[in-house]
Amino acid sequence: MRKVLIFGGSRYFGKRLALRLAEAGDDVTIVTRGQLQVPEAEGIRSIKGDRQSVATMKDLSRDRYDVIYDNICFSPYQAKIAADAFLDRVGKYVLTSTLSVYAPGSHLKESDFNPLHYDYHLEADHDYGQGKREAESYFFHRASFPVATVRFPIVLGPDDYTDRLKFYVDAIRREEPIVLHHPEAKMGFISSFEAAAFLEWVGRANVTGPFNAASDGLISMGALMERIGYHLGKPVHIVKDGESSPYDTDVDYYMSIAEAKKAGFVFTQLDDWIDRVIIQTIRR
Repeated sequence: MRKVLIFGGSRYFGKRLALRLAEAGDDVTIVTRGQLQVPEAEGIRSIKGDRQSVATMKDLSRDRYDVIYDNICFSPYQAKIAADAFLDRVGKYVLTSTLSVYAPGSHLKESDFNPLHYDYHLEADHDYGQGKREAESYFFHRASFPVATVRFPIVLGPDDYTDRLKFYVDAIRREEPIVLHHPEAKMGFISSFEAAAFLEWVGRANVTGPFNAASDGLISMGALMERIGYHLGKPVHIVKDGESSPYDTDVDYYMSIAEAKKAGFVFTQLDDWIDRVIIQTIRR
């Protein structure tokens, strides 16, 4: 039985990850501030604590873990307090990262952002993408334990708390215009189910380093809006002027998943699940 610690295991793909691991027989501990309900299942327990607290990290490091999953590390300082606390107390550390570590472009490979060639600044303020770049940089430069980072694109699912897909569903339902400056631009996505499955795989497989993870296939933003309109039975009004909407992008923006495939992970096809998620979002 593996001993697993999860930061960010109370919702979305982190919650699905915890349930998958417990079902497989792992002893899973979720660190929570108590604001969200922890999934209830045999093999899952929770500890109240704060991911940003040095004291919490030191308390947790009294135990040893086979794998730690960190879904809520957003800065090099947060990476530092983890690296300082766990030292020789973890077999592998899996950091959830993001497509946003890359400059916009197509067929982006892991080597297009090498965290070992990137500086970190512990005292600086960071936006989301910069914070993830520097968190990766800190872990790969300074951690004494094996590290894997998982770079996800936008994650979609019926439990999506960001409500970005719902934004489009609601707008199209009301027949409001959708601002997409380049509706032909293509993006990749991953479902919350597959995100959890990939994280589990990274934790079990003999792999380290950065990995891109996305479902097989791409879709243009205009085509995505048309699918939403089809399921709603509503016309879609796309305009190119105005304030950007949540998925608006000026260029194709997606990653290559060749390295993860080469290492043995089999991704689902985007077309196999995206309509289902649209329908689930409509029903919300």
